[in-house]
Order: sequence, then structure tokens, then C-alpha cells
Amino acid sequence: MTDLEKYFKKHKLKAEDILYIYRRNRKTVICCESGEEAVSVIPMNEILAFLPEGEFLSITKGVIVHRDRIVRIGDDGVYTMSDGKNFQGRQRYLSVHKKLRREMNLAVPLLNKEFVSPLGFFEKCSILDDMPVAYCVIELVFDENGHGVDFIFRYCNKYMEIVEGIPVEEMLNRSFYEVFKNGDKKWLISYADVALNGSQRTLRDYSLEIDKNLTIHCYQPEPGYCACVLVPEEA
Repeated sequence: MTDLEKYFKKHKLKAEDILYIYRRNRKTVICCESGEEAVSVIPMNEILAFLPEGEFLSITKGVIVHRDRIVRIGDDGVYTMSDGKNFQGRQRYLSVHKKLRREMNLAVPLLNKEFVSPLGFFEKCSILDDMPVAYCVIELVFDENGHGVDFIFRYCNKYMEIVEGIPVEEMLNRSFYEVFKNGDKKWLISYADVALNGSQRTLRDYSLEIDKNLTIHCYQPEPGYCACVLVPEEA
């Protein structure tokens, strides 16, 4: 067993759980999806060579990111990760960053900009208007500076109003955290994974905004979007 294998085993590190790796105070910091960090003096290039090929990218000297945890690549080469952390990529190679964004089909929506819906998509959603189960479609967005991962309601059926206790017209095209001031950030990473990677998830947790336990079934109806079926637990 190599020294790196021993290190990963000792710290219970798995490649699929790593968000990014960067240098801090001459140390290598491995940041995991759980929020935990592992700090060592192991050189970055040795760790990159140890990780699964193609799953991690060295975007600049001293920063390695997990490809599947990237949620935005700005025109300025700034990478935004699924936890909201930003890293500046190599500024000499902005075209490379933009090419990667196109390959990964990453959208660059901004809050407070005019919204253009995918052709015909939300017209198709109208068939669910009267469905007796709460259903919505949300879009992953960023602010003008590329910070603060958030979601905007792009479609809500009538039953969403019953579950969320907010009129549909007050939710549509508004930020989730603008509508629900006490909204929990814990949902963001899962929603981002669905919207950007096309995965499917079922979330079960307490919803602070409606004060109920909630089951949410999520899938990707269009790249960059997350559709949610909300089922509150009956008292």
C-alpha cells in the first residue's frame, strides 16, 4: 500500500466525496462534500496523479476541482463549486475554461436578468396545473458576481400553494430564499447535482419553511433545471 493510499484510508477519504483541493499556508487542503477537511504536506501533483483520471481538473496552480461538482464557469474563468466556493482559473487560458463550460453544458444564468424559457417546455408543464400533488421546476442561478448559488421558481402547479402556503404568483420567477427568508441551504447541493448532472434524487428531511417533514422526488427535465414533486408528511 502506497503512502497516499494509507493517507486516504487513515482520513477515510474517497475520491467521489471530494469537492476540491487547494493550497493554504503551504499545506494541501482536501475539502469534502461533508464540509470536513484533511490537511497534509503531500504535493498537489502527487494527489492529482492518484485520483481517478478525468474526474478532477487542475484549473490553476494550487487548485484542483472535482469535475462533477462544478456548477458554473464564468467568462472570466471563475469556477463556482456546488458549495458556493469560487476559484479563479488560469487567466491566460480563458478560452479553455469557456470550452469546458460548453462541453459540460453549464448555463450562465444571472439573477435580475430577463428570463427566456426553453421553447415549449413550460407550456408542456401546464398539463400538471391541477395535479393534486405539489410540483415545481426550479432553475440554478447566480448573482452578478458569480456568488451565492440560489434557485428560482420557473413553474409551480396550483397544489404548490397548498403545500408551501404561498400564492403561486408570489413564487414564480423569484428566488427561493427571497420567498422563504428562513429557507434551509441544505437542499442546494442535491438540487445542483440534479440540475447539472441529470441525476435523480429522493430527499427526506424537515422543511423549516413549512414546519413539516418533507419528501422531495427530483429529476432533470431540461439541462440546468430541477423538477420537484413535494410530498409533506401528514400529521
